[in-house]
Formats: sequence, structure tokens, C-alpha cells
Amino acid sequence: MSERMQKNRRTALIGTAMVALLSLWGCGTKGYDDVAAQRSAALAAAVTTTKAPAIIDAATLKGWVDEGKLNAPYGSSDRVVVVSTSLFANWTTSSKGHIPGAVRLDTTETGQSRIEGLALATSMMPDGPTMDVIIKRLGIDANTTVVFSLPKNSSLYDQSVPFWNFRYWGFARERLKILNGGDDAWDVAGLPLTKDKTDKYTPSTYSVSKNAALKDVVRYSLSEMIGKVDAILADPALKETWQMIDVRGFATTPYMTNALRLSSPTMYLTRLDSDATTTPPTLRNYVYPDKQTFETKIADLTNFPVRDGATNVVASATKKTICMCGSSISASPTFVLFDAVLNVPEGDIAMYDGSSSQWNNYNTARLTAAYPNTIATVAQRNAWSFNVYTSPVNPLAISKNRAQGAFPSTVTSALAGIWAIFSPVLGPTHVDMNQIENIDRVYIRPAAAPSTPTSTTPSGGSTSGGGC
Repeated sequence: MSERMQKNRRTALIGTAMVALLSLWGCGTKGYDDVAAQRSAALAAAVTTTKAPAIIDAATLKGWVDEGKLNAPYGSSDRVVVVSTSLFANWTTSSKGHIPGAVRLDTTETGQSRIEGLALATSMMPDGPTMDVIIKRLGIDANTTVVFSLPKNSSLYDQSVPFWNFRYWGFARERLKILNGGDDAWDVAGLPLTKDKTDKYTPSTYSVSKNAALKDVVRYSLSEMIGKVDAILADPALKETWQMIDVRGFATTPYMTNALRLSSPTMYLTRLDSDATTTPPTLRNYVYPDKQTFETKIADLTNFPVRDGATNVVASATKKTICMCGSSISASPTFVLFDAVLNVPEGDIAMYDGSSSQWNNYNTARLTAAYPNTIATVAQRNAWSFNVYTSPVNPLAISKNRAQGAFPSTVTSALAGIWAIFSPVLGPTHVDMNQIENIDRVYIRPAAAPSTPTSTTPSGGSTSGGGC
């Protein structure tokens, strides 16, 4: 390019810049102040917000990382923490690793044995002190957006269970994200994974007790589940607006009466594209469908059948839903589908925490102790516990349930005697079988309590309430 052409180009660029400056300056008298303000506004607009849909892709997370949101100082707008549920061996292994800057939640931290009803139940919702230990160590506070990931080719539940735990403990959907495909999605996008053994984050002093309220509508306790089952048995018309979904597969027995059955916990999900260049092909994590795809699949009885007893039925994307499994773990992706993909109103999707294991323990355990196999078989005890017969009877009313033939007639009067012993404990309201939520409500501050925001402490704690 000649010297004259270069000079003319420079002159044109200067002229363009002057026109742009004059257009920003406008006809007012504020002059440079307006230009500076508009420039700041333009820069602010260029930075994304984390108030995005709950299911995000690797490109979205990479954008937040590039903008300095990942592990940003406390008090920063849209601060991000990436939480990967991982064993330490997977965290550092050459075949898996983790996203640079992520923090590790151990796979053993999200399940807890807690008393609900008459005895301990395993893999239940973590209590407040346990959650506080987790969020403080991971550097989470009221202003943090939490992105849940998981190592390459790992258990999908390690992502969905903590999502549900955080939702119950008062974190809003807009502050919780699932990296769809986890570390596999990050890897497929050509982004690096690290095997660094050092955790690089600053612990916070935040507590879930400072959240606005316990979101107990996303969890069904044992007493609430008994009440719902009783209500549907008494009024089958409730099935027009409610559905109970058990994801344990068609062959698993027994099921609760009126529960719909999915062929598997992942029937609506797909695998991230596998690497076909290896032998055998490399398996990658599951990914969630978008809203429209899920709505189409859930209505597709041919390719995605749902069973009610021996009959195929169509599940609904709009009914109020309670999902369950063996111990509330494998049902958690279904919770994510409704809560994060469909974005249903809060209270329209919940998980029955104890699921079939708890339901079975509180029923058949009592009968097994009193009536061993010499009197009543396992199948007969299960028939009472889960009320597998179709007549609309109360599954707890033993004296009334025997007409279905679950036990020999010689045992009927004795079973009625068991009911007489336990009915004062269970009672019509089952108030003694809801300890977990009663304890948790006391731990978190009431929703109506006044909130006086204060500045965030340097270590990440905040005395302001309701940020999540």
C-alpha cells in the first residue's frame, strides 16, 4: 500500500471516530461526562449475566470464565463457582481431571442418614449444618451462581442430587446451573481439563440459614407421601392433576399404587456424542434435552412408554409431579427435567426423599418382625406395604386391606391388632413422621423475617438475608 493510500486511510479512520464521538456527545452541555457514561454502559452491556436458563453448555460457561466471573472476589456481580462432584482419584487421574478453577464436592457428601418417623433412613436430604460445611468450603455465598459439573463418563446422579439439595435449602433456580454433559462437554468443546491436586478457592462464611426460606415444596417427607397416597386412593380424580413417577424400570417390584413407571432413570436423556475412534467407543456423560424435545418425548408413548400396572399410559409435562426411585437418587434427573428444563412453577415437582426403600422399611419391617415367612411371605408383606391391589383402600388401614387377599384370613385379625398398636404413632396427620422438615425449617430463618443488607465480609460471609 502506497504512503498516500495509508495517509488517506488514517484520515478516514480519524474522521469516523470524530463522527462517532460527536454522535455520543450529542447537543447537550454535559460533554465528556456523557461520553464516559455511555462508554461505561456499553462495556457493561457487553458482559453477560448468569441469570440464564438452568441448563447451560460449555460455551456459556467459557464466556463467564473469560469475563472473570469464575471464583471472582466476594461481592462481585454474577460471581461463579463450578462444583464438580468427584472422587479425589477422578479429580486427578489422567483420564478424567476437572475444569480449571473448579472445586470438588465428594460423592459421599450429599447423602445422610436421618430420622424420619420411627427409625433412621439412609441417603436422605443433608441437614443444615452439613450443607453449611459444604457451601463454606466450596466458597459459595448469597451472590454466587453455582454450576454443577461432574467428571468424564460419571454417574449422572452426582450432578442432579446436589442440584436438588441446594434447591431444597433455599437456593433459587436462577443461581443454580447444570453444565450439560459435565466435563465431557467441556472436553468435546476443545477446552482443557487439569489434573491439579490443589483446590484454588477462598472459603466463605455463608450459611443456608441466611437464605430466604426453606423450599420444602421440592421434597416429600414420609408423612406427606402417606397423605398424598391416601388422598389419591380416596379420590382417583386427583390423578387428572397429579402424577407419581417411579423411575426404577418396568421389571422392578413392588411399586406404590397409582405410581407411573419409567423404563429407566435416563429414558428421556441421551449420551453426549461418543468417541468412535477408540475401541471400545468412549462413553460420555448423559445430556438433558431442551424443553421442546422433552415435551415431545414425554408424550411419545411408542418410543418412550410409561406404564401404570401392565398398561402403557402417557405421562404429562403439565401435571403436578412427585418422582421417586429406591432412595431418591436415581429419580433426581427427573426432578431436574421438570425443575430446570421445563421450569415448572415451584411446588409442581418434588422428590419423595425416602422413596421405595423407606416406604418398604416402615411397613414390611414391622410385619416381618411379627409375622415371619412361616406366617406371611415376602410377597404378601410387600402387597400390604405397597398396596399393589387396585381397589381404592387406605394402604395403612390393615384391617380394611385384607379383603384383597394379601394375607391368609387367619392373619387378618392379628394384623388389625398391629394397626391398633401403631395407629397412635402414625395417626391421621402423621405429625411424628415429618421430623426432617420440622428440624430444617427451624434451622433456616423464616421467610417473613426482616432483611437488612450489609456489606460482604472479606472472607465471603454475609449478614444479609435472602440472596439465594
